[in-house]
Amino acid sequence: MRLLLPIVSCFVLATPALAQTVDADGAARLTDSLSRYVGKDAFDRKILAVAPEAGAYRLSFDIEPLAAMLPAKAKVKFDISPFSVLVKPLSDGKWDVVGDTIPDGALETEGPNGRQSMKWTVSDGRFAGVYDPALAAFPTASGSHAGMAVASRDAAGDMQSTTGAGTFRSTGVAAQGGGVDISFNQSVADFVQNMQVAAEAGGATMPVTLKAASLTLEGTGKGYRTSQLLDLVAFGVANSDEAKLKANQAELKRLLLTALPMWNRLDGTYRFGDLDVTTPVGNFGAKTVSFGFGMDGVVQNATVSYKIGLASLAIPTGLLPEWSATLLPTDVDLNLDGVGFDFQDMAKKVIDSFDLNRDAVVPDEVGAEIAADFLARPPKLVIAPSSMKNRDTQVSLAGEVTFVGTEPNADVTVDVAGFDKMFENLQAASKQAPELSQYLPMALIAKGFAKPQPDGSLRWKVVRKADGSVSINDVQLKGPDAPSGEGNAQ
Repeated sequence: MRLLLPIVSCFVLATPALAQTVDADGAARLTDSLSRYVGKDAFDRKILAVAPEAGAYRLSFDIEPLAAMLPAKAKVKFDISPFSVLVKPLSDGKWDVVGDTIPDGALETEGPNGRQSMKWTVSDGRFAGVYDPALAAFPTASGSHAGMAVASRDAAGDMQSTTGAGTFRSTGVAAQGGGVDISFNQSVADFVQNMQVAAEAGGATMPVTLKAASLTLEGTGKGYRTSQLLDLVAFGVANSDEAKLKANQAELKRLLLTALPMWNRLDGTYRFGDLDVTTPVGNFGAKTVSFGFGMDGVVQNATVSYKIGLASLAIPTGLLPEWSATLLPTDVDLNLDGVGFDFQDMAKKVIDSFDLNRDAVVPDEVGAEIAADFLARPPKLVIAPSSMKNRDTQVSLAGEVTFVGTEPNADVTVDVAGFDKMFENLQAASKQAPELSQYLPMALIAKGFAKPQPDGSLRWKVVRKADGSVSINDVQLKGPDAPSGEGNAQ
Protein backbone atom coordinates (compact mmCIF):
# COMPACT_ATOMS: atom_id res chain seq x y z
CA MET A 1 0.00 0.00 0.00
CA ARG A 2 2.82 2.43 0.84
CA LEU A 3 4.37 1.77 -2.57
CA LEU A 4 1.13 1.88 -4.55
CA LEU A 5 -0.55 5.03 -3.30
CA PRO A 6 2.23 7.54 -4.06
CA ILE A 7 2.10 6.44 -7.69
CA VAL A 8 -1.65 6.25 -8.12
CA SER A 9 -2.18 9.53 -6.23
CA CYS A 10 -0.49 11.35 -9.10
CA PHE A 11 -3.76 11.27 -11.02
CA VAL A 12 -4.72 14.54 -9.33
CA LEU A 13 -4.10 16.62 -12.46
CA ALA A 14 -4.47 13.91 -15.06
CA THR A 15 -6.87 14.50 -17.96
CA PRO A 16 -10.42 14.27 -16.52
CA ALA A 17 -11.85 10.81 -17.05
CA LEU A 18 -15.28 12.10 -18.11
CA ALA A 19 -16.21 10.81 -21.59
CA GLN A 20 -12.58 9.90 -22.26
CA THR A 21 -11.78 7.42 -25.01
CA VAL A 22 -9.18 4.87 -23.97
CA ASP A 23 -6.56 4.84 -26.72
CA ALA A 24 -2.89 5.58 -27.41
CA ASP A 25 -3.52 9.33 -27.35
CA GLY A 26 -5.15 9.03 -23.92
CA ALA A 27 -2.17 7.02 -22.69
CA ALA A 28 0.14 9.78 -23.91
CA ARG A 29 -1.90 12.43 -22.08
CA LEU A 30 -1.87 10.37 -18.89
CA THR A 31 1.89 9.89 -19.24
CA ASP A 32 2.37 13.66 -19.54
CA SER A 33 0.22 14.28 -16.44
CA LEU A 34 2.07 11.69 -14.37
CA SER A 35 5.43 13.04 -15.55
CA ARG A 36 4.72 16.18 -13.58
CA TYR A 37 5.04 14.15 -10.36
CA VAL A 38 7.58 11.45 -11.18
CA GLY A 39 9.64 13.09 -13.93
CA LYS A 40 9.80 12.34 -17.64
CA ASP A 41 12.92 10.21 -17.08
CA ALA A 42 10.80 7.66 -15.23
CA PHE A 43 8.99 6.94 -18.50
CA ASP A 44 12.01 7.34 -20.76
CA ARG A 45 13.91 4.76 -18.70
CA LYS A 46 10.89 2.40 -18.62
CA ILE A 47 10.57 2.60 -14.84
CA LEU A 48 6.94 3.56 -15.43
CA ALA A 49 4.81 2.83 -18.46
CA VAL A 50 1.21 3.54 -19.48
CA ALA A 51 -0.59 1.51 -22.14
CA PRO A 52 -4.29 1.09 -23.10
CA GLU A 53 -5.74 -2.30 -22.21
CA ALA A 54 -9.37 -3.49 -22.49
CA GLY A 55 -11.04 -0.13 -21.87
CA ALA A 56 -8.53 0.93 -19.20
CA TYR A 57 -4.89 1.94 -18.85
CA ARG A 58 -2.24 -0.41 -17.53
CA LEU A 59 0.19 1.53 -15.32
CA SER A 60 3.30 -0.64 -14.91
CA PHE A 61 6.22 -0.15 -12.54
CA ASP A 62 9.63 -1.82 -12.92
CA ILE A 63 12.37 -1.08 -10.38
CA GLU A 64 15.22 -2.73 -12.31
CA PRO A 65 16.13 0.30 -14.48
CA LEU A 66 16.16 2.49 -11.37
CA ALA A 67 18.37 0.06 -9.46
CA ALA A 68 20.81 -0.03 -12.37
CA MET A 69 21.27 3.75 -12.11
CA LEU A 70 22.68 3.62 -8.58
CA PRO A 71 26.47 4.09 -8.36
CA ALA A 72 28.46 1.39 -6.59
CA LYS A 73 29.55 3.85 -3.90
CA ALA A 74 25.93 4.26 -2.84
CA LYS A 75 26.17 0.85 -1.08
CA VAL A 76 22.47 0.28 -1.64
CA LYS A 77 20.89 -2.68 -3.42
CA PHE A 78 17.21 -3.24 -3.92
CA ASP A 79 15.11 -5.62 -5.96
CA ILE A 80 11.36 -5.14 -6.19
CA SER A 81 9.18 -7.29 -8.41
CA PRO A 82 7.49 -5.50 -11.33
CA PHE A 83 3.86 -4.72 -10.61
CA SER A 84 1.00 -2.86 -12.22
CA VAL A 85 -2.47 -1.42 -11.73
CA LEU A 86 -5.36 -0.95 -14.12
CA VAL A 87 -6.91 2.53 -14.11
CA LYS A 88 -10.24 2.95 -15.83
CA PRO A 89 -11.90 6.33 -16.57
CA LEU A 90 -15.41 6.64 -15.12
CA SER A 91 -18.26 8.76 -16.42
CA ASP A 92 -18.19 11.10 -13.40
CA GLY A 93 -14.53 12.08 -13.93
CA LYS A 94 -13.08 9.69 -11.34
CA TRP A 95 -10.84 6.69 -11.94
CA ASP A 96 -11.47 3.07 -11.04
CA VAL A 97 -8.20 1.49 -9.83
CA VAL A 98 -7.45 -2.22 -9.34
CA GLY A 99 -4.17 -4.06 -8.99
CA ASP A 100 -1.49 -5.35 -6.67
CA THR A 101 -0.97 -4.02 -3.15
CA ILE A 102 2.69 -4.59 -2.23
CA PRO A 103 5.12 -6.30 -4.63
CA ASP A 104 7.72 -8.74 -3.31
CA GLY A 105 11.12 -7.20 -2.78
CA ALA A 106 14.46 -6.97 -1.02
CA LEU A 107 16.64 -4.10 0.22
CA GLU A 108 20.25 -4.09 1.37
CA THR A 109 22.29 -1.15 2.65
CA GLU A 110 25.64 -0.65 4.31
CA GLY A 111 26.36 2.23 6.69
CA PRO A 112 28.25 3.19 9.85
CA ASN A 113 26.45 0.48 11.83
CA GLY A 114 27.23 -2.26 9.34
CA ARG A 115 25.12 -4.09 6.80
CA GLN A 116 21.32 -4.04 6.98
CA SER A 117 19.01 -6.12 4.86
CA MET A 118 15.29 -6.75 4.49
CA LYS A 119 13.27 -9.12 2.33
CA TRP A 120 9.50 -9.35 2.08
CA THR A 121 6.88 -11.40 0.23
CA VAL A 122 3.12 -10.94 -0.04
CA SER A 123 0.70 -13.67 -1.06
CA ASP A 124 -2.30 -12.86 -3.25
CA GLY A 125 -2.28 -9.11 -2.57
CA ARG A 126 -5.22 -7.24 -4.11
CA PHE A 127 -6.24 -3.57 -4.21
CA ALA A 128 -9.40 -1.83 -5.48
CA GLY A 129 -10.48 1.76 -5.17
CA VAL A 130 -11.92 4.85 -6.78
CA TYR A 131 -9.65 7.87 -7.19
CA ASP A 132 -11.09 11.40 -7.34
CA PRO A 133 -8.82 14.00 -9.03
CA ALA A 134 -10.79 16.80 -7.37
CA LEU A 135 -9.87 15.45 -3.92
CA ALA A 136 -6.44 14.10 -4.88
CA ALA A 137 -7.50 11.13 -2.76
CA PHE A 138 -9.44 7.86 -2.78
CA PRO A 139 -13.09 8.32 -1.65
CA THR A 140 -13.11 4.53 -1.23
CA ALA A 141 -10.35 1.94 -1.29
CA SER A 142 -9.92 -1.59 0.01
CA GLY A 143 -7.50 -4.46 -0.25
CA SER A 144 -6.54 -7.86 1.07
CA HIS A 145 -3.74 -10.39 1.14
CA ALA A 146 -3.55 -14.07 2.05
CA GLY A 147 -0.28 -13.77 3.98
CA MET A 148 2.92 -11.81 4.39
CA ALA A 149 6.51 -12.60 5.43
CA VAL A 150 9.33 -10.19 6.30
CA ALA A 151 12.94 -11.02 7.22
CA SER A 152 15.57 -8.48 8.25
CA ARG A 153 19.11 -8.51 9.60
CA ASP A 154 21.30 -5.81 11.16
CA ALA A 155 23.90 -5.36 13.88
CA ALA A 156 21.24 -5.62 16.60
CA GLY A 157 20.09 -9.08 15.48
CA ASP A 158 17.86 -11.00 13.09
CA MET A 159 14.11 -10.78 12.73
CA GLN A 160 11.53 -12.86 10.86
CA SER A 161 7.84 -12.08 10.93
CA THR A 162 4.78 -13.58 9.27
CA THR A 163 1.08 -12.81 9.21
CA GLY A 164 -2.00 -14.61 8.06
CA ALA A 165 -4.77 -13.06 6.03
CA GLY A 166 -5.23 -9.30 6.18
CA THR A 167 -7.55 -6.58 4.92
CA PHE A 168 -7.67 -2.79 4.81
CA ARG A 169 -10.24 -0.12 4.01
CA SER A 170 -9.97 3.64 3.62
CA THR A 171 -12.28 6.53 2.84
CA GLY A 172 -11.77 10.16 1.88
CA VAL A 173 -14.23 13.06 1.84
CA ALA A 174 -13.85 16.79 1.33
CA ALA A 175 -13.20 18.52 4.67
CA GLN A 176 -14.85 21.74 5.74
CA GLY A 177 -12.27 24.50 5.48
CA GLY A 178 -10.18 22.66 2.89
CA GLY A 179 -8.31 19.44 2.50
CA VAL A 180 -9.57 15.88 2.84
CA ASP A 181 -10.78 13.88 5.83
CA ILE A 182 -9.28 10.40 5.56
CA SER A 183 -9.96 7.28 7.61
CA PHE A 184 -7.97 4.04 7.47
CA ASN A 185 -8.38 0.60 9.01
CA GLN A 186 -6.04 -2.35 8.51
CA SER A 187 -6.01 -5.72 10.24
CA VAL A 188 -4.00 -8.93 9.97
CA ALA A 189 -4.42 -12.26 11.73
CA ASP A 190 -1.85 -14.60 13.26
CA PHE A 191 1.04 -12.20 13.64
CA VAL A 192 4.33 -13.94 14.56
CA GLN A 193 7.73 -12.28 14.95
CA ASN A 194 10.92 -14.13 15.86
CA MET A 195 13.91 -12.03 16.89
CA GLN A 196 17.48 -12.60 17.94
CA VAL A 197 18.07 -9.57 20.15
CA ALA A 198 21.61 -8.52 21.04
CA ALA A 199 22.27 -6.46 24.14
CA GLU A 200 25.07 -4.74 22.22
CA ALA A 201 26.56 -4.97 18.74
CA GLY A 202 28.55 -8.17 18.40
CA GLY A 203 27.36 -9.46 21.77
CA ALA A 204 25.41 -12.58 22.66
CA THR A 205 21.86 -12.73 21.34
CA MET A 206 18.64 -13.71 23.07
CA PRO A 207 15.69 -15.29 21.23
CA VAL A 208 12.36 -13.48 21.60
CA THR A 209 9.10 -14.47 19.91
CA LEU A 210 6.02 -12.26 19.67
CA LYS A 211 2.67 -13.80 18.75
CA ALA A 212 -0.67 -12.05 18.43
CA ALA A 213 -3.99 -13.40 17.27
CA SER A 214 -4.61 -10.05 15.58
CA LEU A 215 -2.83 -6.80 14.77
CA THR A 216 -4.86 -3.77 13.74
CA LEU A 217 -4.08 -0.20 12.70
CA GLU A 218 -6.73 2.49 12.80
CA GLY A 219 -6.00 6.01 11.62
CA THR A 220 -7.67 9.27 10.68
CA GLY A 221 -6.46 12.40 8.98
CA LYS A 222 -8.51 15.58 9.25
CA GLY A 223 -8.09 18.30 6.65
CA TYR A 224 -5.15 16.60 4.94
CA ARG A 225 -3.89 19.00 2.22
CA THR A 226 -3.51 16.40 -0.52
CA SER A 227 -3.53 18.76 -3.52
CA GLN A 228 -1.09 21.25 -2.00
CA LEU A 229 1.32 18.49 -0.97
CA LEU A 230 1.23 17.06 -4.49
CA ASP A 231 2.01 20.54 -5.81
CA LEU A 232 5.17 20.40 -3.72
CA VAL A 233 6.03 17.02 -5.24
CA ALA A 234 5.56 18.47 -8.72
CA PHE A 235 7.76 21.45 -7.84
CA GLY A 236 10.50 19.11 -6.63
CA VAL A 237 10.39 17.12 -9.88
CA ALA A 238 10.44 20.27 -12.03
CA ASN A 239 13.32 21.77 -10.02
CA SER A 240 15.48 18.72 -9.32
CA ASP A 241 18.51 20.55 -10.69
CA GLU A 242 20.26 22.39 -7.85
CA ALA A 243 20.76 25.64 -9.77
CA LYS A 244 17.11 25.69 -10.84
CA LEU A 245 15.95 24.96 -7.30
CA LYS A 246 17.97 27.87 -5.92
CA ALA A 247 16.66 30.20 -8.63
CA ASN A 248 13.04 29.26 -7.88
CA GLN A 249 13.14 29.12 -4.11
CA ALA A 250 10.66 32.00 -3.85
CA GLU A 251 8.08 29.73 -5.48
CA LEU A 252 9.07 26.92 -3.09
CA LYS A 253 8.39 29.21 -0.14
CA ARG A 254 5.00 30.16 -1.59
CA LEU A 255 4.03 26.52 -2.06
CA LEU A 256 5.15 25.61 1.46
CA LEU A 257 3.10 28.43 2.98
CA THR A 258 0.10 27.46 0.82
CA ALA A 259 0.30 23.88 2.07
CA LEU A 260 0.14 24.92 5.74
CA PRO A 261 -1.09 23.58 8.07
CA MET A 262 -0.41 20.36 6.03
CA TRP A 263 -3.26 18.71 7.98
CA ASN A 264 -5.57 19.66 10.83
CA ARG A 265 -5.13 16.48 12.84
CA LEU A 266 -3.60 13.03 12.42
CA ASP A 267 -4.32 10.11 14.77
CA GLY A 268 -3.34 6.47 14.65
CA THR A 269 -3.46 3.44 16.95
CA TYR A 270 -1.76 0.05 16.72
CA ARG A 271 -3.47 -2.72 18.70
CA PHE A 272 -2.27 -6.29 19.40
CA GLY A 273 -4.91 -8.84 20.39
CA ASP A 274 -4.00 -11.83 22.61
CA LEU A 275 -0.31 -10.95 22.67
CA ASP A 276 2.19 -13.56 23.88
CA VAL A 277 5.90 -12.80 24.22
CA THR A 278 8.18 -15.80 24.68
CA THR A 279 11.62 -15.12 26.22
CA PRO A 280 14.28 -17.25 27.95
CA VAL A 281 12.90 -16.07 31.31
CA GLY A 282 9.31 -17.06 30.52
CA ASN A 283 6.18 -15.87 28.75
CA PHE A 284 4.71 -12.38 29.02
CA GLY A 285 1.21 -11.75 27.73
CA ALA A 286 -1.77 -9.42 27.54
CA LYS A 287 -5.31 -9.59 26.23
CA THR A 288 -4.70 -6.34 24.35
CA VAL A 289 -1.77 -3.96 23.94
CA SER A 290 -2.25 -0.66 22.15
CA PHE A 291 -0.09 2.31 21.23
CA GLY A 292 -1.60 5.53 19.95
CA PHE A 293 -0.11 8.75 18.60
CA GLY A 294 -1.71 11.92 17.32
CA MET A 295 -0.69 15.42 16.39
CA ASP A 296 -2.20 18.61 15.07
CA GLY A 297 -0.89 20.23 11.94
CA VAL A 298 1.30 23.31 11.65
CA VAL A 299 -0.87 25.59 13.78
CA GLN A 300 -0.33 28.03 16.64
CA ASN A 301 -1.73 25.99 19.53
CA ALA A 302 -0.97 22.42 18.52
CA THR A 303 -1.46 19.28 20.59
CA VAL A 304 0.63 16.11 20.44
CA SER A 305 -0.91 13.02 22.06
CA TYR A 306 0.35 9.64 23.27
CA LYS A 307 -1.78 6.71 24.44
CA ILE A 308 -0.73 3.37 25.90
CA GLY A 309 -3.14 0.62 26.84
CA LEU A 310 -2.65 -2.79 28.49
CA ALA A 311 -5.37 -5.25 29.45
CA SER A 312 -4.88 -8.44 31.48
CA LEU A 313 -1.10 -8.19 31.69
CA ALA A 314 0.58 -11.48 32.64
CA ILE A 315 4.18 -11.92 33.88
CA PRO A 316 6.09 -15.24 34.01
CA THR A 317 5.71 -17.19 37.23
CA GLY A 318 8.85 -16.98 39.33
CA LEU A 319 10.22 -13.86 37.65
CA LEU A 320 9.02 -11.65 40.52
CA PRO A 321 8.43 -12.46 44.21
CA GLU A 322 5.14 -14.20 44.94
CA TRP A 323 3.96 -11.40 47.22
CA SER A 324 4.08 -8.87 44.34
CA ALA A 325 1.23 -10.54 42.45
CA THR A 326 -1.48 -8.69 44.39
CA LEU A 327 0.23 -5.29 44.02
CA LEU A 328 1.31 -5.18 40.38
CA PRO A 329 -1.07 -3.53 37.88
CA THR A 330 -2.72 -5.79 35.33
CA ASP A 331 -4.47 -3.07 33.32
CA VAL A 332 -3.08 0.30 32.22
CA ASP A 333 -4.72 3.20 30.38
CA LEU A 334 -2.25 6.07 30.03
CA ASN A 335 -3.11 9.24 28.10
CA LEU A 336 -0.66 12.14 27.78
CA ASP A 337 -1.00 15.37 25.77
CA GLY A 338 1.51 18.07 25.04
CA VAL A 339 -0.57 21.23 24.53
CA GLY A 340 0.47 24.60 23.20
CA PHE A 341 3.16 23.87 20.58
CA ASP A 342 3.47 26.84 18.24
CA PHE A 343 4.36 24.88 15.12
CA GLN A 344 3.01 27.64 12.87
CA ASP A 345 5.39 30.32 14.13
CA MET A 346 8.35 27.92 13.95
CA ALA A 347 7.53 26.86 10.39
CA LYS A 348 6.95 30.38 9.11
CA LYS A 349 10.20 31.64 10.59
CA VAL A 350 12.12 28.81 8.94
CA ILE A 351 10.35 29.25 5.59
CA ASP A 352 10.73 33.02 5.57
CA SER A 353 14.41 32.94 6.49
CA PHE A 354 15.87 30.00 4.57
CA ASP A 355 18.11 30.76 1.61
CA LEU A 356 19.52 27.88 -0.44
CA ASN A 357 22.32 30.13 -1.69
CA ARG A 358 23.89 30.33 1.80
CA ASP A 359 26.08 27.73 3.48
CA ALA A 360 23.83 27.97 6.52
CA VAL A 361 20.45 27.59 4.84
CA VAL A 362 18.66 28.79 7.99
CA PRO A 363 20.61 31.48 9.92
CA ASP A 364 21.81 30.45 13.37
CA GLU A 365 20.05 33.44 14.92
CA VAL A 366 16.69 32.17 13.63
CA GLY A 367 17.28 28.80 15.31
CA ALA A 368 18.24 30.61 18.52
CA GLU A 369 15.09 32.75 18.31
CA ILE A 370 12.90 29.67 17.88
CA ALA A 371 14.57 28.02 20.88
CA ALA A 372 14.10 31.16 22.99
CA ASP A 373 10.42 31.38 22.03
CA PHE A 374 9.96 27.73 23.03
CA LEU A 375 11.50 28.33 26.46
CA ALA A 376 9.46 31.48 26.95
CA ARG A 377 6.19 29.72 26.03
CA PRO A 378 6.75 26.02 26.72
CA PRO A 379 3.92 23.56 26.01
CA LYS A 380 1.76 22.23 28.82
CA LEU A 381 1.79 18.54 29.77
CA VAL A 382 -1.74 17.28 30.31
CA ILE A 383 -2.43 13.95 31.97
CA ALA A 384 -5.79 13.12 30.46
CA PRO A 385 -7.88 10.73 32.58
CA SER A 386 -5.63 7.69 33.04
CA SER A 387 -5.68 4.64 35.27
CA MET A 388 -3.81 1.60 36.52
CA LYS A 389 -5.60 -1.25 38.20
CA ASN A 390 -5.35 -4.82 39.40
CA ARG A 391 -7.83 -7.21 40.94
CA ASP A 392 -8.41 -5.14 44.11
CA THR A 393 -7.31 -1.57 43.42
CA GLN A 394 -7.61 1.14 40.81
CA VAL A 395 -5.47 4.28 40.73
CA SER A 396 -6.75 7.11 38.51
CA LEU A 397 -4.78 10.19 37.47
CA ALA A 398 -5.67 13.49 35.82
CA GLY A 399 -4.06 16.89 35.81
CA GLU A 400 -1.55 19.12 34.11
CA VAL A 401 1.98 20.42 34.43
CA THR A 402 3.00 23.85 33.17
CA PHE A 403 6.39 25.50 33.38
CA VAL A 404 7.54 28.89 34.58
CA GLY A 405 10.99 29.04 33.06
CA THR A 406 12.36 25.62 33.96
CA GLU A 407 10.29 25.23 37.15
CA PRO A 408 7.24 22.92 37.00
CA ASN A 409 3.82 24.06 38.14
CA ALA A 410 1.81 20.86 38.68
CA ASP A 411 -1.84 20.29 39.57
CA VAL A 412 -2.62 16.56 39.64
CA THR A 413 -5.55 14.68 41.12
CA VAL A 414 -5.07 11.08 42.24
CA ASP A 415 -8.05 8.85 43.05
CA VAL A 416 -7.63 5.40 44.59
CA ALA A 417 -10.45 2.86 44.79
CA GLY A 418 -9.74 -0.11 47.06
CA PHE A 419 -7.07 1.63 49.17
CA ASP A 420 -7.82 -0.47 52.26
CA LYS A 421 -7.53 -3.70 50.29
CA MET A 422 -4.21 -2.48 48.88
CA PHE A 423 -3.02 -1.77 52.43
CA GLU A 424 -4.06 -5.30 53.52
CA ASN A 425 -2.14 -6.77 50.57
CA LEU A 426 0.90 -4.69 51.52
CA GLN A 427 0.67 -5.94 55.11
CA ALA A 428 0.46 -9.54 53.92
CA ALA A 429 3.39 -9.05 51.56
CA SER A 430 5.53 -7.56 54.35
CA LYS A 431 5.42 -10.92 56.15
CA GLN A 432 7.35 -12.44 53.23
CA ALA A 433 9.42 -9.31 52.55
CA PRO A 434 9.99 -7.48 55.85
CA GLU A 435 11.57 -4.50 54.07
CA LEU A 436 8.08 -3.57 52.84
CA SER A 437 6.95 -2.82 56.39
CA GLN A 438 8.67 0.56 56.21
CA TYR A 439 6.03 1.65 53.69
CA LEU A 440 3.07 0.84 55.96
CA PRO A 441 3.35 4.01 58.10
CA MET A 442 3.77 6.08 54.94
CA ALA A 443 0.57 4.57 53.52
CA LEU A 444 -1.35 5.46 56.71
CA ILE A 445 -0.02 9.01 56.62
CA ALA A 446 -1.08 9.33 52.98
CA LYS A 447 -4.56 8.08 53.86
CA GLY A 448 -4.76 10.78 56.52
CA PHE A 449 -4.39 13.47 53.86
CA ALA A 450 -6.97 11.88 51.56
CA LYS A 451 -10.47 13.24 50.97
CA PRO A 452 -13.16 10.49 50.85
CA GLN A 453 -15.40 10.53 47.79
CA PRO A 454 -19.09 9.53 47.51
CA ASP A 455 -18.17 6.30 45.72
CA GLY A 456 -15.86 5.25 48.56
CA SER A 457 -12.61 6.08 46.81
CA LEU A 458 -9.95 8.39 48.26
CA ARG A 459 -8.71 11.55 46.54
CA TRP A 460 -5.47 13.51 46.76
CA LYS A 461 -5.25 16.83 44.94
CA VAL A 462 -1.52 17.51 44.73
CA VAL A 463 -0.34 21.02 43.81
CA ARG A 464 3.31 21.85 43.30
CA LYS A 465 3.86 25.50 42.39
CA ALA A 466 6.78 26.98 40.49
CA ASP A 467 7.93 28.69 43.71
CA GLY A 468 8.62 25.25 45.22
CA SER A 469 5.60 25.07 47.54
CA VAL A 470 3.63 21.81 47.79
CA SER A 471 0.09 21.16 49.06
CA ILE A 472 -2.27 18.18 49.23
CA ASN A 473 -6.01 18.83 49.35
CA ASP A 474 -5.27 22.49 50.20
CA VAL A 475 -3.04 21.54 53.16
CA GLN A 476 0.41 23.02 52.65
CA LEU A 477 3.23 20.54 53.21
CA LYS A 478 6.06 22.79 52.11
CA GLY A 479 6.34 26.53 51.71
CA PRO A 480 7.98 28.42 48.87
CA ASP A 481 11.69 27.99 48.35
CA ALA A 482 13.87 30.66 49.86
CA PRO A 483 15.80 32.92 47.46
CA SER A 484 19.11 31.40 46.36
CA GLY A 485 21.75 31.44 49.12
CA GLU A 486 19.26 31.77 52.00
CA GLY A 487 18.41 28.10 52.54
CA ASN A 488 15.02 26.48 52.10
CA ALA A 489 11.80 27.60 53.75
CA GLN A 490 10.16 24.94 55.87
